[in-house]
Amino acid sequence: MKKVMRIGAVTTLVMIAVLLAIYILLGLYYMGGFPCFTWINGVYATGKSVSAVNSELIRNDNYDGVAILDKSGARLFVSSQDVDMTIDYTDSLNGIFYGRNPLLWGVYVFENMTREYKPNIYINSQKLNDILSDWEIFVNLDDFECSIERTAEGYELKNAYITVPSLEKVDALIYSSMMNRESVVDLSSHDECYREVDLRSSERQKIALFSRIDIIQNVNINYEVGEGIVTLDRNKAASFIITEAEIESALSETVNPKVPGQGLFIIGDREENELDPEKISSLQGIAMDADGFPIVSEKKMYAFFENIADTYDTAWMMDRYRQGLINTVIINDNSKGDGSIYDIDAEFSYLRDVYTGAEKPVSARTFTLSETAVSYNAHENIGSTYIEIDMGNQVLHYYVDGEINMEFPIVTGNIGRSRGTPTGIYPIYNKRYHTYLRGADYVSYVNYWLGVNKGIGIHDATWRNKFGEDIYKTDGSHGCINTPLEKMETLYNIVEVGTPAVLYY
Repeated sequence: MKKVMRIGAVTTLVMIAVLLAIYILLGLYYMGGFPCFTWINGVYATGKSVSAVNSELIRNDNYDGVAILDKSGARLFVSSQDVDMTIDYTDSLNGIFYGRNPLLWGVYVFENMTREYKPNIYINSQKLNDILSDWEIFVNLDDFECSIERTAEGYELKNAYITVPSLEKVDALIYSSMMNRESVVDLSSHDECYREVDLRSSERQKIALFSRIDIIQNVNINYEVGEGIVTLDRNKAASFIITEAEIESALSETVNPKVPGQGLFIIGDREENELDPEKISSLQGIAMDADGFPIVSEKKMYAFFENIADTYDTAWMMDRYRQGLINTVIINDNSKGDGSIYDIDAEFSYLRDVYTGAEKPVSARTFTLSETAVSYNAHENIGSTYIEIDMGNQVLHYYVDGEINMEFPIVTGNIGRSRGTPTGIYPIYNKRYHTYLRGADYVSYVNYWLGVNKGIGIHDATWRNKFGEDIYKTDGSHGCINTPLEKMETLYNIVEVGTPAVLYY
């Protein structure tokens, strides 16, 4: 029994000795390479030399370069070859290689030998700087000029203050990115790479002119007109400013009471009625005086308000009424044929005072009605069956239950001789057939007559061979509504007494 135990002990010692010998031999074997179970950056390094592992790591490091994106949309690719980029892991590998005892490889089995090590990277910084310097985003600031440009939003100042990339900052960022082997760099995510530049003093005149233009076009007013809103915005206000192309025409303007605003101009905070050609110049296509103030045309201002009045007139209201959108119809109680339902002069005077500093601008304003404007409740006074006489366009419309039944040209009172047809809403008060119309200087036979207001009526006028257009201004009637015979016959036969007649200019 003792003999068996001795044999077992000897066998164990022999096995230990053999294993120890194998262990030592393996340790001696790994003295020329990395220890067993060593992985470096994904490369199996066991038994390999520093040089061999370095070469393999470099082959696996497929870094082509970096794509750079500028916020302007410009792109640039810097390849690793362009900047003589080299990658070497020797220092990191030597630290591993010489920092471990090959005879302790058995200990390392129980350690995590998978490591990520950074290489030594070399980049030719001068070549990188040269490549970046040639990129189009880096331009000479002397090539920049600010400009005043007319847009759909009014006048805008372009490039007064510009943001440009800094070559120094971009160079440092790209150098660092390549050292970290980044493949894409978006400069728009790096505000530090840009700087704001105020252009040189030679551009100050443009900037000063624009600041004065901006005062004019920033008078933003919302006008409440006929249950709608019309805005005097930057674009509309900018149209008041005289351009270089309009200087000659402006210089020829003379004050004319019949043409509101003509020959009158606002310059700075003053009103001028005579432009001195010796003191008028232009910059960026904009007319200005000797002090650099833009010139505002009062004639253009007045035309702006006339356009509003012409657009949102009684005809517009009648159309909106038929659509069921409004119930108030406004008519100017004026037979002269030249009146508006709005007080254009009041609105013009207010804006002129705003521009000259006599009034403070407001954000909202109700468009002023004329003193002679009369508001009607359309449902009560017009209804759905009525005659509509648009004297501004010289057309008669007849609506039945809200639908157009007849439409034809007419001739109304001669406004050139102060015989304009009266405006308003009147019910047809009588119908006469084959009758004579008598006045102080005339007797006229008509076949059909619809009485509208006192001695004013709708009737045929067989002595006329033309209707519509502007005949009423110089060759109109004594006040009645002249119509073609065949149209009047039809109208007479279908219109009932009491039918409202809406008359307006």
